[in-house]
Amino acid sequence: MSGPDVIVVGAGPVGLACALKLSRAGIDTLVIEAEPQLNEELRASTFHPPTLDMLEEFGVTAALIRQGLITPTWQVRMHPSGERAEFDLSLLKDHTHHPYRVQCEQWKLSRMLVTQLPGELWFDTRATLVSQTPDAVKLTVERGGEPMELECRYLVGADGARSAVRKALALGFEGVTFPETTLLATTRFDFAAHLDGLSGVNYCWAPTGTFSLLRLPGEWRVSLYPDDDESVEAALEADAIERKMQHRAARGAL
Repeated sequence: MSGPDVIVVGAGPVGLACALKLSRAGIDTLVIEAEPQLNEELRASTFHPPTLDMLEEFGVTAALIRQGLITPTWQVRMHPSGERAEFDLSLLKDHTHHPYRVQCEQWKLSRMLVTQLPGELWFDTRATLVSQTPDAVKLTVERGGEPMELECRYLVGADGARSAVRKALALGFEGVTFPETTLLATTRFDFAAHLDGLSGVNYCWAPTGTFSLLRLPGEWRVSLYPDDDESVEAALEADAIERKMQHRAARGAL
């Protein structure tokens, strides 16, 4: 068989961590990614103590902490009254090296893992078809728009909820979809200066529904929802986002 021992499809944090672990074990690994570069959308923004412990193996935890915000507590709050239950992660100090959460953009972790990766990473390479023989996995990809056949001993599908690998293998994806549509907005408005006792991570209950306020370096991430009679498209309009943000903290333009 020609080709690497393992091909990992998807260059998100899961695919990159998997490839790095395999490469450090001496296993020839190729990562392919459909997009032309690492995805730098905000996406996930919280790293929990077990994840921080696990990432120490790759030598990136300290850098992740430096580029993020240590958040030792998190809250469940009533809004606008400010009543709250606060959870102190320092109680885990005997069970983890990192008794806190770190608020940091997901793409920063991906960038760190890429710098550690000894194997190859092919961007603009989209998996389209998977087949198997007694000796190898055959993967058809489009690289730069051109078809290409690859072979490996093992294939890892780390290409997300719409996984091309999973679909090619006709594997089900059991579960249900939440009926709500969540809109994520970021703002440099400092909610902590206007909402008493706010933590870096806050899950809030209000008469108009739930929302979250998550602090990141230099900005806040806010979850918003369309009103009952409002379409998603209308909810994405600037004036609609402004109106919803004002319900969180009415202090001039956010």
